[in-house]
Amino acid sequence: MGDDDETTALICDNGSGLCKAGFSGDDALWTVFPSIVGRPQHQVRLNNINKKPDH
Repeated sequence: MGDDDETTALICDNGSGLCKAGFSGDDALWTVFPSIVGRPQHQVRLNNINKKPDH
């Protein structure tokens, strides 16, 4: 690992609007990014494709 034998916990906050992460004992977060969860607005339809079975 390294010369430092100290173990630091990783803190993750999976919020409804933002995900935040950092290490315990730090004064500030390491990263903040939006929580994006969803599904496609439109379903893609592929018509007239001559697909052979996989088996």
